[in-house]
Amino acid sequence: MVASLRRVSGHGAKTRAWFDRLIAGDSTTLFDSHPVFNIADTLITFLHRSDFHGEGFPSVFAVSLLLGASLSFRLIVQDYPTGVHICCPAFWATTRKCLLWWVIHTSCCQASSAVWRPCDSLGNFLPAGHPAEPLTDMQPDDWSPYSSRLEFELADFLFTRSQMSAANINELLNLWNASLLSTGGQPIFRDSSEMYKTIDSTPLGDVQWEKFSTSYTGERPTENVPPWMNDTYDIWFRSPKEVIRNMLSRPDFSDAIDYRPFREYESATDSRQWEDFMSGDWAWKQADMISRDPATHGSTFVPIILGSDKTTVSVATGQNDYYPLYLSIGNIRNKVRRAHRNGVILIAFLAIPHSESSGHLFHSSLAYILHDLMPGMTEPIVMRFGDGHYHRVIFGLGPYIADYEEQVLLACIVRGWCVKCLAMRQALDTDALYRSREHAEALIEEFDLKNLRDEYGIIGDIIPFTSGFPRADIYELIAPDILHQIIKGTFKDHLVEWVESYLKAMHGTAKANAILDDIDRRIAAVAPFTGLRRFPEGRHFKQWTGNDSKALMKVYLPAIEGHVPVEIVRTFRALLEFTYLVRRNVITEETLVTIEDAINRFHKHREIFRESGTVQTFSLPRQHAMKHYPDLIRLFGAPNGLCTSITESKHIDAVKDPYRRTNRNKPLGQMLIINQRLDKLAASQRDFSRQGMLEGSCLTATMQLFSTRDGRAHSNTSEAPGLNRCNEDTDEAVDCPTSIEAHVELARTPQTKQARTVTELTAELNLQHLPTILKEFLLQQLDAYDNCDSDLPEWPTYGNKITVVNAAAALFYAPSDISGIGGMRREYIRSCHSWQNGAPRYDCAFVNTDSGLKGMYGLDIVRILAFFSFVSQSKRYPCAVVRWFDRVGDKPDTDTGMWIVRPAFTAQRRPSIGIIHVDTLYRAAHLIPLYATRPVSRNLKPHHSYDSFTAFYINKFIDHHAFSLLSDSY
Repeated sequence: MVASLRRVSGHGAKTRAWFDRLIAGDSTTLFDSHPVFNIADTLITFLHRSDFHGEGFPSVFAVSLLLGASLSFRLIVQDYPTGVHICCPAFWATTRKCLLWWVIHTSCCQASSAVWRPCDSLGNFLPAGHPAEPLTDMQPDDWSPYSSRLEFELADFLFTRSQMSAANINELLNLWNASLLSTGGQPIFRDSSEMYKTIDSTPLGDVQWEKFSTSYTGERPTENVPPWMNDTYDIWFRSPKEVIRNMLSRPDFSDAIDYRPFREYESATDSRQWEDFMSGDWAWKQADMISRDPATHGSTFVPIILGSDKTTVSVATGQNDYYPLYLSIGNIRNKVRRAHRNGVILIAFLAIPHSESSGHLFHSSLAYILHDLMPGMTEPIVMRFGDGHYHRVIFGLGPYIADYEEQVLLACIVRGWCVKCLAMRQALDTDALYRSREHAEALIEEFDLKNLRDEYGIIGDIIPFTSGFPRADIYELIAPDILHQIIKGTFKDHLVEWVESYLKAMHGTAKANAILDDIDRRIAAVAPFTGLRRFPEGRHFKQWTGNDSKALMKVYLPAIEGHVPVEIVRTFRALLEFTYLVRRNVITEETLVTIEDAINRFHKHREIFRESGTVQTFSLPRQHAMKHYPDLIRLFGAPNGLCTSITESKHIDAVKDPYRRTNRNKPLGQMLIINQRLDKLAASQRDFSRQGMLEGSCLTATMQLFSTRDGRAHSNTSEAPGLNRCNEDTDEAVDCPTSIEAHVELARTPQTKQARTVTELTAELNLQHLPTILKEFLLQQLDAYDNCDSDLPEWPTYGNKITVVNAAAALFYAPSDISGIGGMRREYIRSCHSWQNGAPRYDCAFVNTDSGLKGMYGLDIVRILAFFSFVSQSKRYPCAVVRWFDRVGDKPDTDTGMWIVRPAFTAQRRPSIGIIHVDTLYRAAHLIPLYATRPVSRNLKPHHSYDSFTAFYINKFIDHHAFSLLSDSY
């Protein structure tokens, strides 16, 4: 249960041992003993990092491979000289034996400048270790353009968080200002117009919207001219260069940005691993090309990540579709891009034309929007970063996030073909070469349009927008899309539908419908779990969203078991395991092998659908895309940083919510203004926070200010009641430092209507032996059980009074799930007589029983019957009454890949009950019954699930953390 933490260019114990041997004089080990140094043209240098300047040897040795690695060199090992500036001072102060010194032939300066180097505001490179210019700070009471903290926080609350309409803002301000008249106070804002004007005057985050118009200029038919040929299309956009400038300058990104490509190695095995975008081979290759040009040598490479997708904002009005274009940069880490921290920015609203003109208009629009980046792709542009340093920046077009319909438009490929490889449309799963810009251009020169479409799937009369940009190949830049290719495509649209078709083909419509109804009842009866979407009617509802498909994936496999052949169960298992593996935050070489194994198993077991006549072909582009994932991971890092789920979630903040705030009269113009104001408020929030001006609450800050003015110290600076209290209703991402161990603590709100004494709790739970169990628990806590000669009733002692709560909060490291910027996630384990004024809820949880073993070998499952705390000998014990489960077998089930447990019993056939300290809890667990062929009653409710069955699967698909925890490879 220890998180494997990220390390930039991380090398662990083996690298350290390698350096130890080198220091001892064994220079022959250089190219033999470490995989990083196997290639003779690789140059290494120590990073100038703050964690190298302390005392002692750094715990994790960070080694950076220089860009432009094809330089000749020779190695000199000699006595430690003085004044060496390229080496780690702490390292040499510790060893003082010898020096690893690289002498570069002919181009020493160019080689060292291949690594990112800071410069001054004019672009002149600075010497290593030169301090950054301090960021300009305002005075502590300078809230410009706002008059005070109260004014800023009010504007941010009304516009960003409450999204209050202008009419309601005016009403609120009228009431507030009326209340101030009696005390002689001054209004905060007179009305909404004054508030909007103040927000608009904020210089931070200000990138103005621009517009250009375009129309069709090609040949027209002599008669019956299509209307779209006469239409003029307006495209609104913001300068991508200025958006990037703002993004790079953000101080809150300074610790979550990669200034150069790197290769990362797992410390225990020295195997390659991929996480953030800059750890992939594509960024490495691009930077290597840039470093060969003396004009761009030493620049910081900034890859441009784009994403677009049509979205519907209303089905009740006429113009309800919009076509937003988003921008991010590859330097910011995946967790920032996924954590809704404005790492993805809206830069344009594209036109939605008639389908016949969509390709030409789409590509010409993108080329125009991105044209101000073109000069910066060959000549460096000086930009300031959030750490205060200036850098010479070189742009490059990077991956494009899109679903399949958008991908064929981007790649100018005929629908039904693969956008990545040259496999024939009718046989997509055959091995084929990858598409490339050079190959496509050669084919277009050679063949006519019909042959291009029929033989290669290329639409030859549309020029991709990337053709005018250096180092850009649209076929290479198509990003993997877990949401549409795998979750909504292969799982929901293919396999789930195939199961229904299979059942009808095998059993006839009537019996198949009866089986499908039972599958729906199984899905509906699954026990509740924090964040799990409910399916009260099974799979039957009109419009499926991506979140619906994700939720169904978590519970579908046990629901079909017993109704379908084992081959179908194994097909679903292979697909689910593939999905959860590629969704991991960090993917190792071992993971890639497991991913390829899952693909092979999926291809093997899915044959039952073809053999049964359910489907005729597997040449399906979205399903075919699975085979490209291993190569795309090596190219771009972990796919969870490039998924359309990121852009789809951005639709809510950038398109759907702003649309709902408009008056529906020419809404786009209003949406642009709303987005601009949101950006300004977010920029002000970051700037005030950076300077420590938003610490505490506005109330305590104001009270402190008045106390200072009155000449008295104000000691009561605690938060008002109810502030900073954990939200016990939902799980949540937590922005806090990364924690290695999981931590569980009881909720803070006592339940006054439940038991207040051990006696009352004994009656509530109908556990007559609870006092005895409590004494046994105390003995174990006091480490005195084996040495105690007294009878249990006499020792130890405790008070009868207890405090019962309904939940406990588990905080743990889960970077592959929705989590904070540090990868931390909080969920709530519940145990209560009535959840949300409804049925009772008693969750299950993992308990640490042997920290030396991995996964389920060191864990057990319990069901929480009550959370409570009590005092014994002046010490408070937070604990839980639990019912234990036993594991069935010593490995997961062969078909489903999930562990099986059943409720445990004592030798007297009574339920095995215990009391445990909450410190032994790890996190919540979700169990799904083994339904087998047993039909589920229509009266079975979710809260009956744990009481109605005798065996359960531990659901490893409930989230990505559970999958990693329970997988054999963990």
